Amino acid sequence: MWFRVVLFTAVTALTALVAGAGCGGCDDGGFPTDARPIDAPAARGTVSLAWSLTDLAGRPIVCDDVGANFVSVELRSLSALSGSVASFACGNSPSTSSPIEVGTYEARFELHGQALTAVTAPSQPGVVISKDQNTELAPVTFAVDNTGKLVLALVAPPSTSNCKPASMLGAGITGTTITLVRNGGGCAPVTFVRTRGATPLGSYSVNCSSPQVASCIENDETLTVSSMSSGGYTIHVRGKIGAVDCWANDNTLQVPAQGKAHTETLNLAFRSGTPGC
Repeated sequence: MWFRVVLFTAVTALTALVAGAGCGGCDDGGFPTDARPIDAPAARGTVSLAWSLTDLAGRPIVCDDVGANFVSVELRSLSALSGSVASFACGNSPSTSSPIEVGTYEARFELHGQALTAVTAPSQPGVVISKDQNTELAPVTFAVDNTGKLVLALVAPPSTSNCKPASMLGAGITGTTITLVRNGGGCAPVTFVRTRGATPLGSYSVNCSSPQVASCIENDETLTVSSMSSGGYTIHVRGKIGAVDCWANDNTLQVPAQGKAHTETLNLAFRSGTPGC
């Protein structure tokens, strides 16, 4: 009997201890609860950025000039091993990010494009993002080498030769004209160097208003412009038989930036039904 009384007394004391803890921070059932729900959203703010592009001499250029697609902003937290990345379309300056958790960050900037090696701008430390506020970052400038190289070949399939007559399985081309137009701009008066392997064969200078008629350019020749402004172009090639444009190619080209080369073989199409062809 004594054992039972002691056990009952211990249980009664424990119950009284819990009850005496008070109801501060308790739910309706008397159990402790957190002051902030576990799933409560973190405080957030935004950042905005304006940017521009220049060539290496500091002259303004646009995204299409260098094939740039988007700007990324990496925000690295200075107080934790975390961060955030915002991405903006290259042509949409200025832009504002999606909500980012409040804190102090270092902002790092990169310009990207399909054929573009990432271009950086100076980082900005100590960027403070406050609750429900937008923080304007200092404007940044990306300096990009806006020159590239163009390497072309001309082929008139199914002929085995551009220049031999049809009786020798050739396309019968006797002369060639080339014009090159900058997309959204005027004529691109570049000079192509003609080579066969390592052997120079002369050059061809583009004149859109009065194209020179060069001798037939054979399918084993290479046409090269070693340095020109990067960006989009439209090329018009005509293969003549006598005085008639019997073969043609009209194509768009994207000359990459940063000294990179665009290499392409242009297929000439026979203009069947053209008188004289």
